[in-house]
Amino acid sequence: MEIWSEGKNPPNFPFIPDRILSENSEGVVRKDISDDSDRESIRSLMGMVEWVLVDCPDWTMIPLENLIADSSGTGTRICAVINRIEDIQGAIFALELGVDAMLLPFQEEMWSKAQTLSSKRNDRLVQNSKLEMIEVTVNSIEDGGIGERVCIDLIERMNPDEGLCIGSFSSCMLLVQAEVNENPHVPTRPFRVNAGAIHAYVLSDGQETHYLQELCSGMSLSIISVDGKSRSSTIGRLKIEHRPFLLVRFSSDKGVEGQILLQQAETVRLLTSSGSSIPVTSLKIGEKVLAMSLGSAMHMGKGVPAMAREV
Repeated sequence: MEIWSEGKNPPNFPFIPDRILSENSEGVVRKDISDDSDRESIRSLMGMVEWVLVDCPDWTMIPLENLIADSSGTGTRICAVINRIEDIQGAIFALELGVDAMLLPFQEEMWSKAQTLSSKRNDRLVQNSKLEMIEVTVNSIEDGGIGERVCIDLIERMNPDEGLCIGSFSSCMLLVQAEVNENPHVPTRPFRVNAGAIHAYVLSDGQETHYLQELCSGMSLSIISVDGKSRSSTIGRLKIEHRPFLLVRFSSDKGVEGQILLQQAETVRLLTSSGSSIPVTSLKIGEKVLAMSLGSAMHMGKGVPAMAREV
């Protein structure tokens, strides 16, 4: 997504526009939109011009969603005039696709937010973004004592073949299924993953990790499917309670080792390569479950080319 300005940067402004309209407005048609007749006027331009620069002084989201739908597949791109910082997120993620550009005033906070959210949108739109999933074998299952357990509630539902990658070791984390399975004792909560002990790592965007202790509402995590596809979602809340744990140790046939402390409960399940799931309370030594290996040491949540051993 591009960020435009009307004129040249003021002195010491730290961002560089992708286009300065006072110097280059070729292929850009300006339109105000206040009612549906204006939309029809813009629709008549779709496929005929390269860019439509739209200003929606009264409404922002509904007109932009309509225009994004109208322009889909036509070759015409939409640039929105944005004057309020609270409208940036809506413009970038409208219909999950967002506008192709935004025309912003010279306010550093707005430009910073636009660049950050644009990067997040690019991450969401990456096609066939996959992680390498591996099978690991359960080596032992032990009592893990009592400790603080973290449930992660996201702002969207997960599918039966999806969950979060979690583990005590950053080098290898298990795919813990969302609470999507029917149970006669509790309702399903497909937005939730019972993530285990508070010290554990969880995979976030960009193949970085966070301790469960560090998480808070508004942060983004990576939802992972059994075939390694990932998508980003935002944490809505965390639920931390004292619960009994099981300590599960596992390893791959290539010598990658890991462990995880999960709540001793039937609703906590690990996923297999076939997409089925196994309750941690029914897990047996020798069974195979899915994991992912980052293949590097982690420092402050980021992979580094260094050796580190976790035990």
